[in-house]
Amino acid sequence: MPHRAVRSETARQRNRVAAPARAWRRAALGSGCSVVGVACLLLAACSAAPPKPSPAAPIQSTPASRLPPNSPARAPAPASTPAALGFWSRLRSRFALPDCDYNPDVSRLARWFSADPTGFAESLKQSLPFLAFVARQIEARDMPGEFALLPYIESNYVALASSGDRAAGIWQLLPDTAREAGLRIRPDYDGRLDVVASTAAALDLLERYYDRFGDWRVADMAFNAGPYRIGRLLGDSDVPNGAAELGRLRVAAHTHRHLAKLLAVACIVTDPSRYNVQLAEPAPADWLTTVSVTMPLDLQLAARLSGMDAARLRQLNPGYVRGRMPSTGPFRLLLPHAQGEMLTAALAELPPPLWREWHEVTLQQPEALAVLAQAHDIDARAFAMANAVPVDAILMAGTRVLVPGRGDRVTAPAAARTRGVDDAETHIVRSGDTLWRIARTAHVAVSDLLQWNNLTRESRLRPGQRLRLQAPDQDSHTARAIASPD
Repeated sequence: MPHRAVRSETARQRNRVAAPARAWRRAALGSGCSVVGVACLLLAACSAAPPKPSPAAPIQSTPASRLPPNSPARAPAPASTPAALGFWSRLRSRFALPDCDYNPDVSRLARWFSADPTGFAESLKQSLPFLAFVARQIEARDMPGEFALLPYIESNYVALASSGDRAAGIWQLLPDTAREAGLRIRPDYDGRLDVVASTAAALDLLERYYDRFGDWRVADMAFNAGPYRIGRLLGDSDVPNGAAELGRLRVAAHTHRHLAKLLAVACIVTDPSRYNVQLAEPAPADWLTTVSVTMPLDLQLAARLSGMDAARLRQLNPGYVRGRMPSTGPFRLLLPHAQGEMLTAALAELPPPLWREWHEVTLQQPEALAVLAQAHDIDARAFAMANAVPVDAILMAGTRVLVPGRGDRVTAPAAARTRGVDDAETHIVRSGDTLWRIARTAHVAVSDLLQWNNLTRESRLRPGQRLRLQAPDQDSHTARAIASPD
């Protein structure tokens, strides 16, 4: 990654003072301040600027990240914000972009997103593990909180797989962009699907675009359209201050909508009661931690040692395309805090040579664990630990036992690991399901869902009904994702 361009001393002085988000909004939309260049988008530098507030505590009660010296002012939380604030209040305190009144498209899109308030709130609830992780990275960098909602706009926070030159991951990065940002894309590992790696790369890009254009709105547009096109259109001109002027920038319509969608979702999060939306706070299992290891670790073994469902562990770590860590790394897992601590403690007792390859077998008859351990030439205590059973256990017929060696493992493709979907191709209707909610969860358009199942918008769903989630002649990962009314 290239180093950031060094700003002039004037720009540094200008960027050292940031106003609270609401004061900024009044200044950006009003005419009472004297604004220098494009700094109007982030500063409310009136005749008597307020002092810079004290940094707020991290989103979760972990030590605050150390910010680089002379970092550009980006909307720190107000000094009065208590550390005990809930997640959504904490995130709102970092909002720094224009609000619901930025332009008519923002209000229109906010109404569209919240047309089904329960469905919208549920989609955000399902996003919480990754969303909370991204929010912590954004706070560590002192960036505007709205960018924690950007992957929701891009992918509904599902690490969508792809092939060829198409975008992938929660940030929907194109292959060339991802490689330029330092991500690896290989048959056994895709950095775009790795939430840890792709988030670092995406935030690096946004910061780089902000450093270049001095405007977070334009940074979002560059993320969508590419910085070179935005740079050619702006040339040496200052970034327009007003929404109408920026709206006349000659980029594709979907690039303007991209910014409007981000502001619209932030608008709902800012005042959810206005849209009858009830936002759920993260549960303990929604707070993720990164567990680093020193060598490849079998994912099935990691699931057993951490007490997690293996499919859920793969869902949180979709970058490992073949269901195992490649020999070239990275060697880390994203897990809920409690499971991360369990895994760390277990690995401290399990010899590293036994970390690499395991597979499941189903017992045809009762077996003593000690006998199975001897048959596979492994220490009985280590074998018991890998299967989370006592060392003197008698395992019944039908028990699925984890044994050393690769075996003939078949791993479901990443596109099949969509939350709330029964498999890669179908969904079985449950009580309370709606077409909108099923389409949103499966990341397909409602119109496609209707077409593939010969339904109309007036069709009634029946519990137990099986719905097709892809066209009969296409691969599941090519289904059109939606996070917009387009």
